[in-house]
Amino acid sequence: MHLISSLLFAISANIDSFIVGLSYGIKKSNISLLKSTIISLVTLIGTVTAILLGAEISRFLPASSSQAIGCALLIGLGLYYIIKSLYTYLSMKFKKVEVKASEFTSDSKDNSQAEDSLLTIKEGLFLGLTLSINNIGMGIGASITGLKLLPTALLSLIISVTFLYAGNVIGKTKVPPISDRTADVLSGLILVGLGIYELF
Repeated sequence: MHLISSLLFAISANIDSFIVGLSYGIKKSNISLLKSTIISLVTLIGTVTAILLGAEISRFLPASSSQAIGCALLIGLGLYYIIKSLYTYLSMKFKKVEVKASEFTSDSKDNSQAEDSLLTIKEGLFLGLTLSINNIGMGIGASITGLKLLPTALLSLIISVTFLYAGNVIGKTKVPPISDRTADVLSGLILVGLGIYELF
């Protein structure tokens, strides 16, 4: 049963990797499988650190309440992502700001012609660090609920590499990209589902 929870956590924690891959693909900037792995390994370090930190925190919590607290953190974080996405959408609607995916794609392609099409190792490490920071809250909450480190870390690495590389490949096609708002909602729903699942 913990394997399902680890899988849900890995998917939710790494949706941002898919969005990053898409954005670089739209700009025709290549993220190879090797670089996807390097970025994911850096992200994994942050995720594992958060899980270990959550395990330490749970030692100081009453056994009867640690599960509920962890679940509450996951559900709260999931609701935060959903509310943030809705707030952004409503703000844009009230301000009558229209963002056209075709224009964004066209501008990105024009800019990419003047740039190097290869993602540098330095950029990759920075991306990995940025993505790992995003996973800290999730990792702590998931660890408190009792998720096992090894399967969670392994699945996170596999899914991160897959999402990043697949997003980059898809971004180079004419498939409409997924917006950050959509990614936030999906991640939020998965976290809420994971919190409820672990609670019962």
